[in-house]
Amino acid sequence: MVKAKVFLVCLMVLLFVISGVGAYHLYAMERAIARGIYADILDDMQDIGYLDPALAEYYTKKMAELGWDVTADVFAGSWPRTMGERARKEQKESVTLTVTVTPSNVAKWLNAFVEGDTAFSFTGSRPSEYFDPGW
Repeated sequence: MVKAKVFLVCLMVLLFVISGVGAYHLYAMERAIARGIYADILDDMQDIGYLDPALAEYYTKKMAELGWDVTADVFAGSWPRTMGERARKEQKESVTLTVTVTPSNVAKWLNAFVEGDTAFSFTGSRPSEYFDPGW
């Protein structure tokens, strides 16, 4: 009888450890995907000098396909957001991108444990590479 109890305890511990490792890998993968999307948008934004609405819409749809909550403005805090406010290289202006997305439930719980926040947030600035041809 004791052997059966020990076997069940060991089995439960094994299942718990495997589940924890799997959940952490899911969290790490989702965070890496979010970081990759952030880096791609910031590269494009640096090249054109602003956050193009078509670019923002494309990546918002991509994040929604991953099952992330994108009902709020995930690019709130990003600047410039229109062509009229475009950052120019010759004036040594910078572009700022802020991306905040709410991932899947497992990643949300692990991110709350690791980072203290349920959403993935990335913020950064780079000097604009857009050179105005009329300058």
